[in-house]
Amino acid sequence: MSDPKNPFVHSLTLSSIQLVKVCVLSVTLLPIRLLIALICLTLATILAVVGLKGLEKGDIDKRPFTGWRLAVRNVICYILRFMFFCSGFIVKIVGKQASPEDAPILAVAPHSSFFDALAVCVMGAPSVVAKAETSSIPFWGSLIKYTQPVLVHRLDTNSRLNTIKQITERSEGRGWQQVQIFPEGTCTNRSCLITFRLGAFYPGVAVQPVLLRWDNMTDCVTWTWEGIEAWRIIVYTLSQFYTNLTIEYMAPYNPTKEEVQDPKLFAANLRAVMADSLGVTTTDCNYLDYLRIEKSRNLVKRVQKLQRKMEMPLIDATSDEKQLTVNMDLLGERLGVAQDLSELSVVEELCGKVDLRNLRLVTLLATEEDALETFLAQTFIMYNPELGPDKVSSESLEGVLSTVMLLNQKEAKEAVVNMSKGEDDLVVDKKYLADFLLNKKPNYVKVLRCWEGVDLLTAAGMGDLLAMSASLTKEMNRRMEKVAESGSNLLSAGKEVVSDVSATITASRDKVTDVLSSAVTSLHKRTGSGNIGSKSETSDNKKLD
Repeated sequence: MSDPKNPFVHSLTLSSIQLVKVCVLSVTLLPIRLLIALICLTLATILAVVGLKGLEKGDIDKRPFTGWRLAVRNVICYILRFMFFCSGFIVKIVGKQASPEDAPILAVAPHSSFFDALAVCVMGAPSVVAKAETSSIPFWGSLIKYTQPVLVHRLDTNSRLNTIKQITERSEGRGWQQVQIFPEGTCTNRSCLITFRLGAFYPGVAVQPVLLRWDNMTDCVTWTWEGIEAWRIIVYTLSQFYTNLTIEYMAPYNPTKEEVQDPKLFAANLRAVMADSLGVTTTDCNYLDYLRIEKSRNLVKRVQKLQRKMEMPLIDATSDEKQLTVNMDLLGERLGVAQDLSELSVVEELCGKVDLRNLRLVTLLATEEDALETFLAQTFIMYNPELGPDKVSSESLEGVLSTVMLLNQKEAKEAVVNMSKGEDDLVVDKKYLADFLLNKKPNYVKVLRCWEGVDLLTAAGMGDLLAMSASLTKEMNRRMEKVAESGSNLLSAGKEVVSDVSATITASRDKVTDVLSSAVTSLHKRTGSGNIGSKSETSDNKKLD
């Protein structure tokens, strides 16, 4: 499973020709389409209100509509389909919709726009699963009620169980129309299929997958968490000559015995089938996971900005474990920058008021190849060393999860409780943390991976010179070893080495060594690190190598 781009972000850039077309059609065709849409919505709403007349609260869920109420629902579908047709929507249908007996549930994906309501009209207004708040939307509220929906009351603690019960009753009952669900539960940009919610899969009955394809040169219909506003989508879409939608009915998916017993397996397998047909990937990240990943990437950028203001690498500034506790009033002096530097805010966000261990931890995550292995190793070394190399206190781990993995306080506490395995609520074992991250919350690992490959050294103002110095030192060592082994070509090898530092050497090996040492020292002075002792200098060179 690959990790696709953020499916909750959509950007739209119109070409010059598109802009001209939108400008022209928005003052000519758009007003006519909006007028027709208003008339059709008003007429459909009036019919829905009439159809709901005489029904008490709760009657909608008791039995399926029959007789004249069912006929009114069919008329409403035709009116709305006419409205979409006049608005430029051209629908192509592939396959055949199964009967309620063959597939009581319709799973529609990907869900990317409020214009997906067109598919509901085409499918004959099945019972939609929707938030309770949608039933109060002007125009659409009455229309949604008339589908005899399964409403989810998010503030009701029993809503989830009630929803599952209602879906099960309708899928097993006689006379009910199909239940239609967008199993993703939110809108995406169709770049992948996110985790399916399990409501459609608890009953353990056949589900018909339905694919929506918006195949247009300009994607004006997509509406995501981060993207263009709803009114712009309406204006841009209705200012196109036409908008294509393909609705593909796949063969009903009959669950196996294992899938009936395990709704998660049922949902995952059906999602894989749909993703394969769509030609897209899948991801188990939800919106909050992507928020953490994006926030972590922003955190990386802020740490890089801080590093650019510093005269020494962060890996060196935080190398002394005995000095990782510091008063924030002296933080600037500790890191070699001005105390009022705005970039210092990231340190306080990571470390609080006095503890620089989190800064040290993220710096190590950036310098090592495997962020997860580094996290597992360093967390148990840096925090509560008195507990041994394989244990850390629950309190310390909660703090690390909050600042480094960006969990909120409740999530961090629940994670630690889950990891403690009931053995000791005050201490977490290393193996349990590894198991939790790898097997239960792999999306948290993706937050850590944001630090991999981050070159904090090059971000520093003196990074290029230090890298040059390290490269030169490495080359000198290689050349001198070659000279020592062969005992020949001393003069030519010496000339090659010192040519890199624009110096002149003699045939004497001692002379070459002195000149090269002087060159390296000069380079370090130019970068502001000339007072570092030879032992520290050698250590730095090894790191840079």
